[in-house]
Amino acid sequence: MNGSTDSRPPERAGAAPMRRLSVAAVGAGWAVFVIANAQRIDVVPFFDRLRAAYHVDYAGVGGLLSAYLLGYVLAQVPMGLAADNLPARRVTVAGLAVMAAVSGLFALTRQYWLAMCLRFCMGLSGAALYSSTVKQLLGAAPSRGTAMGLLQSGAGAGVVVGLLGLPLLDQVIGLWSAFLLLAAATGLTCVFAGASLPGTDPARRRAASMSQQVASIVRDRCFRYIAACNALTLFSVYGITAWVPTYLIAEFHLRSAAAGGVAALINVGLAVTSPATGAVSDRLGARAPVVTAGVGALAAAFALLAAVHRVAGVVASAVVAGLGIALTLPILTTMTTDMFGVARAGVAISLNLAVSQVASTISGVLFGLLLDATGSFRLLWTVGLAVALAALVPAGFLRGYEAARAAPRARDVSAAKPG
Repeated sequence: MNGSTDSRPPERAGAAPMRRLSVAAVGAGWAVFVIANAQRIDVVPFFDRLRAAYHVDYAGVGGLLSAYLLGYVLAQVPMGLAADNLPARRVTVAGLAVMAAVSGLFALTRQYWLAMCLRFCMGLSGAALYSSTVKQLLGAAPSRGTAMGLLQSGAGAGVVVGLLGLPLLDQVIGLWSAFLLLAAATGLTCVFAGASLPGTDPARRRAASMSQQVASIVRDRCFRYIAACNALTLFSVYGITAWVPTYLIAEFHLRSAAAGGVAALINVGLAVTSPATGAVSDRLGARAPVVTAGVGALAAAFALLAAVHRVAGVVASAVVAGLGIALTLPILTTMTTDMFGVARAGVAISLNLAVSQVASTISGVLFGLLLDATGSFRLLWTVGLAVALAALVPAGFLRGYEAARAAPRARDVSAAKPG
């Protein structure tokens, strides 16, 4: 595809019968998203504790988050190709097995650079989970927006586990034991996913090489719009979710459990509203207007943080941010599947994530460096606001692209009506 607006019809969301999606299959996909996101974010409530444990500064502990994200982004394209060219369930199960082992080792180490390497390996294994699980579930769902919303609610629940559940466990069994328990839960999820995720047809031998599969996606103008919107949105999302707990502890002297609880409101909102926002996009028959509303909500969340120096302002911002994430990330993933089809969903989604996770990786260290240099959280929130506002530009292009694709189909439907 050369990047111009084409006339290929998007795959019908109802192409596969709903009976292929059992309750166990949906539960397994949801559990994979819970574990993947809990493992990704689990260090965030303990930044101050880990600074002391590893004898590093804020940039150093921010690096623990960024190390995961770096591994995640580097492995995205290979794992997306694996999901499209191998049985997708096998890719998911392998990723969970490796993550269980590596996260168990992370819970046992007290050496900073070994911890960084293990977090990087956790990111590598985490890359095997997202696109392969999305491909399996959305490939069988008649309403992709709703199905993706359910999966994204698992992502929100996973972050709640990481930001609130682990600090509560820390108070009962200690920090490192809590990390070890999360590794054990990952192993159990691996068994559940292997038994319950829907099987996929054996991959057919593709005429195109792997490099050609990647190039066909990258050349697509719609991919560039979605990737840009995803990157700017995820930069904003990590700016809030990664640093709000530290902000509450440093500025308002909250305990880590309380700070994690406030930050967890973001993902409570995400978990609760994602199925509804996906269903709304299904009903509208258009994804881009929903994304634009979500970007606006994220900008409003940063504006609240910058303008209101009170815990109540942080709480309000967390609620608005949760809604903003629910209106953007799952809808952009659903749009990717709509535009490129289930057969190419693994590569398309993983390429999208690879681009966007570069921004996420930068945000972890950049915000830490800004905080070390200036001590100003307001500067962090102002930078986040500027990035969120910038995301309105590709979101606007997506609206135009989606409208242009819909116009020929609308004319065909009108011409087919009698009289």
